[in-house]
Amino acid sequence: MSFQGLLYLYGVLSDQATTLPVLDLIGKINTIKGHNIWVTSGNPSRQKAAVDFVINGLEKGTLKPIVDRVFPFDQIVEAHRYLEASGQIGKIVVTI
Repeated sequence: MSFQGLLYLYGVLSDQATTLPVLDLIGKINTIKGHNIWVTSGNPSRQKAAVDFVINGLEKGTLKPIVDRVFPFDQIVEAHRYLEASGQIGKIVVTI
């Protein structure tokens, strides 16, 4: 991470402890925040604001999702196996 970077932790693939390079983080004065989806989805006004933010960002091109791989629908089993392997960086898309 860069100097004074901000790291959001979101999503859990394991119940194992998440290890971080503490000395590097301290030296760069980084901030780490956890995110809980219920803060947004459990509140209708926050949910609307979040959806609007994403839609506007996609329309303006300021949000650019990273797509790791695209599968046709007839390869849905392979797509699911790929997802379960947890090797992707970005989203897995299935086209219909």
